[in-house]
Amino acid sequence: MTTDRVQLSELWRLTWKDVDPAARPAFDPADVAQVVRALPPAAEVPPAGTDWRLTDFWYDRMTAALVERLGVWVVGWPYTVEMEDHQDRGVIPVWRTGRPPVTTPAETLARFADAVVAWHELLVEFATDARGRFAAAAPTAADGTGDPPAWRAVKGHGMVVVHTGLPDGRLPDPRELSWAEVDPAGRDFDPGTVPATAAGLVAAFEPPSAEADWRLKDLWLENVTTGLVDRYGRWAVGWRWSVGEGDLDGGPVGSWCCFPHSVTTPEATAATIVAALVEWHDWLADLAERFDRFLPLPAGDLDGWERAVAHLVTAVGDRTQYESAWYGCCRTVLGWFLDAAGIAATRREELLEHAIAGRFDSWLEPPGAVVESVAGQLARRVAGDHP
Repeated sequence: MTTDRVQLSELWRLTWKDVDPAARPAFDPADVAQVVRALPPAAEVPPAGTDWRLTDFWYDRMTAALVERLGVWVVGWPYTVEMEDHQDRGVIPVWRTGRPPVTTPAETLARFADAVVAWHELLVEFATDARGRFAAAAPTAADGTGDPPAWRAVKGHGMVVVHTGLPDGRLPDPRELSWAEVDPAGRDFDPGTVPATAAGLVAAFEPPSAEADWRLKDLWLENVTTGLVDRYGRWAVGWRWSVGEGDLDGGPVGSWCCFPHSVTTPEATAATIVAALVEWHDWLADLAERFDRFLPLPAGDLDGWERAVAHLVTAVGDRTQYESAWYGCCRTVLGWFLDAAGIAATRREELLEHAIAGRFDSWLEPPGAVVESVAGQLARRVAGDHP
């Protein structure tokens, strides 16, 4: 399968002149299916079950071929848009984008053609707003472009893009794991086995070059992680939860940063993976020891809860160096502590949201008074006191 990067125009850089259906009066939606089937990449539909990152390369080539045949406007074929009251931000344009799954060649090409026709019909609607869905939200035209109000509305300030249709990942994020899944108690983990495991994975999945498309790098990281999980268990997904703005952002692992910095020669890359996995396991063991210092902890022991929470916040901050998104690791660790203490999952989220939300910032060690406040808030909520 060809995995060369294809340069496509971004929809957001296109003007109304680029997409205006009036500029293509000869376009016939009934011809699209035939045009799609005649494109050279149409003879190379990936097999069903191919990883979505690889099928993306094929969709890129199909889109590039269709742009050459029909014009740049067609790059918007994966998109739809509605004006929605979105997450307390008011009514804004919400764009959704997603490429359909690859199944049989006939079904895949038919869905592609249908999406192209649907995009054309949406552009026609922008030109007229015949359904009255968009124009009312259009900003006042002040630039003299003459763009239709509906187009101004959907390209207006505050729009968001939601990616849909991506398959669920094969692997969880370490922040999604329960304490039972990461607790090293009773785990039969031998660090001495990791060098051979890592070397085998690097040999089986050759790292892409530094200049490779991000999708190939992402797939390689997932393949390595899957191999570690298969060998050691789900807890191993945290091996690349790196400090600062690394692969997963805001974690406790210093040995691994990210693909550009941590992937070099096969031997050195394998050694870095080893160091990162062992460091991640050691951090979990350190947490277990810290948890054991405080647990069991009665719900009514306010002083005990305050000491435990303040201690864990500081421990996470020191480990993550208060770098980018360190508070995500802090929230995860406190969630694991509540889990280990027997607090029900349905209540843990409410406790953490009440105590932490908005209290910590990236790259900033919180003042002691803030840490004490968070610890006090959480302690009182655990005890059932809602001031």
